[in-house]
Amino acid sequence: MQSNRWSNDQKNGFTLLEVLFALVISGILLITSMRLTTDQWRGARVFKNNLEARYSVMTAGRTVSDAIRMAETVEWIKDYELRVLPMPSDVNPIPTLDSYFIDDLDRDGTKDLYWGHLGVSQPLASYTSRWICTEVKPGLWDVYLEASVDGQIVTWRTVIRQRAYL
Repeated sequence: MQSNRWSNDQKNGFTLLEVLFALVISGILLITSMRLTTDQWRGARVFKNNLEARYSVMTAGRTVSDAIRMAETVEWIKDYELRVLPMPSDVNPIPTLDSYFIDDLDRDGTKDLYWGHLGVSQPLASYTSRWICTEVKPGLWDVYLEASVDGQIVTWRTVIRQRAYL
């Protein structure tokens, strides 16, 4: 008796056309999933940069506002530096003049807001690209800060009054 091997072998495998069709469908699904993944990654990166800029400008704004509020004298010099003389207190009976300015002292390519105290400059907030302090009325200060992180620009503005202003 003769067996029919050829007819059984043809039913056990895939044809070349079926394999190519499966590869095309798999490729389309893979490309779509990669595009969705990269779009989510870009969106998360933009969101992170925006949050970082917001945090930076909020931290800098609150610190500068507190310094102005508790200052004996405040002076805005040459459109880039704020000089503040704090009020005397039990902890600091003889206060020294502090300064706040934007610079890149750590040479990393990012401008930071610095606090200069007793000749030592300490960074307060990174990514601060611009700031303006103007005295609207005697003892009333308008503070404007801007931070920029990879194209995400965030601004912060407040009006603050010196408590000790006579």
